[in-house]
Parts: sequence; structure tokens; C-alpha cells
Amino acid sequence: MAGRLTVIILALVIILHSPASVVAPVMFPVEVVQEYQEPEPPEPETITFEATAYTWTGYRTATGTWPSRGTVATDPRVIPLGTELHIEGYGPAVAADTGGAIQGQRVDLYMDTEHECWQWGRRKVEVRVLE
Repeated sequence: MAGRLTVIILALVIILHSPASVVAPVMFPVEVVQEYQEPEPPEPETITFEATAYTWTGYRTATGTWPSRGTVATDPRVIPLGTELHIEGYGPAVAADTGGAIQGQRVDLYMDTEHECWQWGRRKVEVRVLE
């Protein structure tokens, strides 16, 4: 037993008195900290739609509101109800209504008068989806 203890003590003395080059250095991971940069917001999606117009019907919209300037009927599978839009030639709008003939890439824009509806007619427009 004494021989064993002598060997252990001798090994410790050798290790403690050895030059540093013999003992392998301990490496710790270094974290690289980069300055946080706010990501660029994505460009709003713009899609070409066929646009028609409608006016007062005496009924509430699909969302329960009364139609007014800026109310747009959409296919909710393409543009969900509540989505904010910007429509070329019409301006800011909200998808708040649906219609039986409004399927796919079609929108129906609310106008204040029948005369405005006839003036608008049927045309292709760029629709920018904002939210």
C-alpha cells in the first residue's frame, strides 16, 4: 500500500512541476457577438385582378358591416376577409365582402353611386396586399 501511495505522490509532483508546454492547454469556445440588424420588411405582394364595381344593395357585407367607400368583395380563399389592400385607381380598401360571382382573382369594389359603377366598368387592376 505504501508503494502505491509513493507512486501517486511522485506522479503528482512530476505533473505539477512539468513545464506548461507538456500540459495541453484547455480551449474554451468563444462566442462571436454580432450587432443585431432589423430585417428588411418584405415588399407587399402585388397581384393583377379583374375588378368590377357595385353600389348600395341594402344588405350588410359578409363581415356584418354596411358597405362604404373602401369596401371590397373578394374570394376569401384568395384574399381573406379583413385583409388591407391598395387597389390601383381606387385606393385603400379592406376585403369585407364576398359575392357569388367573385371567385378567383376577381374583386368587386363598392362605389357610392350607380353612375360611378358604370364609369368604372370592368378592368384589370394591380392589387397590393398590405396586411
